[in-house]
Amino acid sequence: MTSSPEADSHSRRTLLAAGGGATVALLAGCSGSKPLRVKVRNGVTVQSGDVSILGALLDLEQHAIAGYTAGIPLLDRPAAKAAQQFLSQELAHSGALRDLIRKAGGTPEKPRTSYDLGHPTTNAQVLALLRDLENAQLSAYVQMIPLLTPGRLRSAVAAISANDAQHLAVLRQELGQNPVPSAFVTGH
Repeated sequence: MTSSPEADSHSRRTLLAAGGGATVALLAGCSGSKPLRVKVRNGVTVQSGDVSILGALLDLEQHAIAGYTAGIPLLDRPAAKAAQQFLSQELAHSGALRDLIRKAGGTPEKPRTSYDLGHPTTNAQVLALLRDLENAQLSAYVQMIPLLTPGRLRSAVAAISANDAQHLAVLRQELGQNPVPSAFVTGH
């Protein structure tokens, strides 16, 4: 029996929606066997020309950290639980980027004293802010990864980008949007 593409799309959306609670648990296991910081320390070559690119990505990660930190207290319990896990992962991303910058002989910038987060007050507004921050990160990663030294550095940074794409899918789902609107998530 064959089904129409529309029916297949509906089935996938239903499956994704039904797995909302399980999605967070699944994401916890998607990071691989070794933490990213261990992978970074083991054999990634970073050139001095990579420092400014990594610094720009670090600034976006720090902006997201500020967004999650400020937004979590405003979220309802299920969303706050997922956001707390995402914050933990964003902190790991920040640490990995800092390690990469240091590996190239650079000095990572400290977080800014403040970030423009708007004034969200509702669960939906905070989720929309977090979605927008994840979108900005993904867009930057898609643009900047090809500019990095080829090899393990690109792979390490692409792993961060993939994790942020997972965050975006869950946030979109929480907002009642299609979690995976296209085959390739680009942050646009």
